[in-house]
Amino acid sequence: MTSPLKAQAKEDKVDLLRWAREYAADKDVDLFDLLGVDALTAKEDIHRAWRKRSLKYHPDKAGDNFDSSKWELFERARDILSDPAARAAYGQAMKAKLLRRQEREALDREQRMYADELEAAENAARQQREERTQRDREAMDKERARLAEVQRMRQEELERQARAEEEFELLEEAKRRVREKKEEKARRKLAKESMRAAGRKADGPLNGVVGVPGDYVAQLGDVEKAYWELVCDKLRAVQNLRDLNKAGAAAEQLQLAEDGVLEARQRIADAESKFRHGSRAAAV
Repeated sequence: MTSPLKAQAKEDKVDLLRWAREYAADKDVDLFDLLGVDALTAKEDIHRAWRKRSLKYHPDKAGDNFDSSKWELFERARDILSDPAARAAYGQAMKAKLLRRQEREALDREQRMYADELEAAENAARQQREERTQRDREAMDKERARLAEVQRMRQEELERQARAEEEFELLEEAKRRVREKKEEKARRKLAKESMRAAGRKADGPLNGVVGVPGDYVAQLGDVEKAYWELVCDKLRAVQNLRDLNKAGAAAEQLQLAEDGVLEARQRIADAESKFRHGSRAAAV
């Protein structure tokens, strides 16, 4: 992709070539004579001659008598004669113009009229080509502007859709969090009710109805513990359930703690049952 600076430089070169041909072919101005130089003058001398010849036409010097067209003529003469390609085009056009003039002078009146008509047709055709090129350039600029506007509107629409999707996702996330809070609240309520239900003797094994010595050792499956250890296990399980409930723990944690309390109560009940049966067997 060509950068804007390179594109501008290329366009300036095209303008210099066009001006060189225009001044040579259409305008009765000798740029070399205007600056007081000739075809062999170096580029540096061209600039010095331009400063010397154009000084009195400078805006700061001329003041109210400043002639913008005259100043522009000096500047274009400097630019054309300083650029090798434009200078060559100007020289060739001047030579061609001089040659045509000499040829016309050698022709008779009828031939001169024919040549003038032909040159006028060529000039008209060239002007039409330039006008067509200018129209095409303007049309291209308008099309670029239209496409840029379409792109801008499309980008704005994409950004609007993205914002709408983001707002929708945020709303859905807010709804989800509200539902989760409600569900969590319901689980905690259920866990509290379950904990209260677990604390009632009617819902679990009865503990303490049998007088069991603290040092009584009960064999409960693979576990062998003294009765006082089983009581301590139950107390710890109950305290853990209470602590989790106060901390607002999740329902899963509360359920596990509640199962721990029931398991500790069941072990105490099993130990009391073993002690009771053992006492009866000893009495018999």
